[in-house]
Amino acid sequence: MLLRRYVPVAIGLMLALTLASRMVRAGEKSGEWEFPREWFWHDNDDQRAKHAELLGKPMPKLDLSHWKNGELQQADLKGKVVVLDFWATWCGPCIKSIPHNNEMAEKYKDKGVVVLGVCTANGQEKYEQVVNDKGIKYHSARDPDRKTEKAYRVMWYPTYAVIDKAGKVRAIGLQPEHVEDVVEKLIKESPTASAR
Repeated sequence: MLLRRYVPVAIGLMLALTLASRMVRAGEKSGEWEFPREWFWHDNDDQRAKHAELLGKPMPKLDLSHWKNGELQQADLKGKVVVLDFWATWCGPCIKSIPHNNEMAEKYKDKGVVVLGVCTANGQEKYEQVVNDKGIKYHSARDPDRKTEKAYRVMWYPTYAVIDKAGKVRAIGLQPEHVEDVVEKLIKESPTASAR
């Protein structure tokens, strides 16, 4: 008699847990992101899906040259929050973002944050001139073969990506005014044991 009473309850509970688990997995697959959708430039789900494939995974390798303001290796980024700004020399919004990137680099340098400008796209021959003329003070480098741009699936300029202390991509495609919102959250997190 007692068994008859609890078997339906147990089956119902198991079904509810299975359904909840499937809903969580479906949310992950459908691109449920950690940060609000309006913080990003994505115009459609296809763009969002291209970047979603990078989320939570180790940051792709940086294949850069022509360093300004100090060269960085992957090992230098271990345990740091990394802001990557993919920009082009001809891009007005990219140039407009330089003063804020300078401010961000200065503001967070003692909090374990590295700002790195990655000059990519066509027009890289003007890279050094732009760095000097616009007063870029943060780490900057060229992406001469555009390998890094491809690895990060850059679709527009500027494209901001933020990497956490564990070396995982946490946000990509951010609008410039929301980069600090992500940085503020990530600097409060403790680094995990995973390595870059």
